[in-house]
Amino acid sequence: FFIITFLFNTELKAKNCLSFLPYGFNNYYVHLPQNASFCVKEGKFFYEYKTDNYGGRLFYNETFGEHIQVFGDSQVLGLDIEKIDEHFLYELYKNKNFIVYAAPNNGPYEVINFLKKNKKILKKKIIIGFNFSVDIFRVNSDWNPKNFVALKDYELDEILDHPLKYNWIIFKNLLSNKNFTLKKYNNHKMQNLFINNIDIIYDQLVIYLNQLNETAALLDIEIEFIVTKPYWIYSKTNEKNKFLLENELNKQVDQLICNSFNSTNKIKNIYISDINKKILNTKDLTFDNRHFKSSLIKLVKNTQFC
Repeated sequence: FFIITFLFNTELKAKNCLSFLPYGFNNYYVHLPQNASFCVKEGKFFYEYKTDNYGGRLFYNETFGEHIQVFGDSQVLGLDIEKIDEHFLYELYKNKNFIVYAAPNNGPYEVINFLKKNKKILKKKIIIGFNFSVDIFRVNSDWNPKNFVALKDYELDEILDHPLKYNWIIFKNLLSNKNFTLKKYNNHKMQNLFINNIDIIYDQLVIYLNQLNETAALLDIEIEFIVTKPYWIYSKTNEKNKFLLENELNKQVDQLICNSFNSTNKIKNIYISDINKKILNTKDLTFDNRHFKSSLIKLVKNTQFC
């Protein structure tokens, strides 16, 4: 019964809009459809996507000349926006267009893989986003995007033309890959996962940042690094649609961020999202309640934050 319900409870939407965000894994990194235009419905809202030949999402204003390249996962991708001035990076990089090479489940080492595989397109200075909510677990050697990404990159074009096949592909992954999952931990489980592994996470973050710095030196590029704090520093309350800041947990997160992310010879500037609201409403989060709305994210330099 579950299988039948899963396969057919998603109504086929209009041809010009999808009920899911399409992204695929090419054994190196996760990316959006390449050189494509499509629409995605998130809750009651519709968002337009346009990508370049490498799957980078284009945020363009015709009056801006220069563009910057941004890398990361779904938080920096901008799930709740479609205009450049709505992106949380806009305040830092005004009058510049963005090409955002990002996708859900595209972890920190997948970003490094992209840089190495596509070094010919890299500008001398790039932006890398680190989504602390989940990227702290993706620096673990056990992390494998295949267990979370249903599509292969070569399936993306077909999915745009025939979106109903997406459910069949997910079903096939559930049957063929025992580690594949659609399960998402709630905030409480994410909090415990963090608290019980702080020392291990710190060691893995140090290793990752060293590798990122070495990669930047090898490719002769400079990196500006953006850390967005985790949504799970908030816990659901008994009051409907309300989330309360866990103060002690927030302090632990801040301490780990400040201890782990320090400037290097190739990572000159580090910015951290400074979210000080004691209570969040669901309107402050994206439709899945697992990302901060772009409008909520304000960035400060680590020297000021720490």
